Amino acid sequence: MTPALRHVTKISSLSPKEIKGVLKLALEMKARPADYWDALKRRTLLMFFEKPSLRTRVSLEAGMTSLGGHGIAYMTGDSPVGEKESYEDTGAVLSRMCDAVTARVKSREQVTGLAENSTIPIINALDDYAHPMQMLADLQTIVEHKCDGDVEGLTGKSLAFVGDCQNNV
Repeated sequence: MTPALRHVTKISSLSPKEIKGVLKLALEMKARPADYWDALKRRTLLMFFEKPSLRTRVSLEAGMTSLGGHGIAYMTGDSPVGEKESYEDTGAVLSRMCDAVTARVKSREQVTGLAENSTIPIINALDDYAHPMQMLADLQTIVEHKCDGDVEGLTGKSLAFVGDCQNNV
């Protein structure tokens, strides 16, 4: 049975239980990377970048390689996306060529457009509203350093973001 299609466009795309599951898996993978060397064998992630990136691009490419998959960084600077091609059409086209897409774009509407006609997961890597990938990474760091590696230590905690909301929502 094929699991239902899921997009992660904001952190609330995942339930608290799902967030804890993602964090548990991330901690396990970090502790035992050799057990996951081929977890994404023959899988392709398109990393769609409308905004510049260093850490996100490198971490996604390195992660895909470490898991046996392939990451393609696509910079939209020379692209017809948003002009000749809609984000909705782009989501449909990418669905035929890739297994998942991360999208670092300028607006919420662009992430929504990619997801609307996509048959593969679209994961928001930063838009003008949300940055769920960064939130998950921050939660993992909190679990590792403040909760003794136990994701249940997050229960009941309140978090506040202080910083540059323009680039790290």
